[in-house]
Amino acid sequence: MKLVVTNRASKWLQQTGISSGSQVALWAERQAGQFTINYRVQRPDQPVFTVSQDGLDFYVEFAEEWFFSGKQVTIDYQGGGRLTYQAVKEPVAATAGSEQAPAAAPADASTAASRKYEEYWE
Repeated sequence: MKLVVTNRASKWLQQTGISSGSQVALWAERQAGQFTINYRVQRPDQPVFTVSQDGLDFYVEFAEEWFFSGKQVTIDYQGGGRLTYQAVKEPVAATAGSEQAPAAAPADASTAASRKYEEYWE
């Protein structure tokens, strides 16, 4: 999970009355068949990720990690009186000296379980 909040986004939020030092919760919500990211000022309960920009602390709660996990989310302001966001799959870091992904463990056709972990089912 990677969260990028642009300077434009944080400055616009401060212009709307959110003061420096505020904690801003981010969550995903389905609207009109698409996901959108919403925000509100509140204290975190179970934050799993926090990023600071221009005196504002943006965070994602444990319950909202499902949307943000494995993604790089960029929050920006481009006018129009609302924030915009872009969510893309987070790139997988290559390990030194490896050009290929590791081979998958063989599967047991009767249980579809990986033979590597088969001992846990017996």
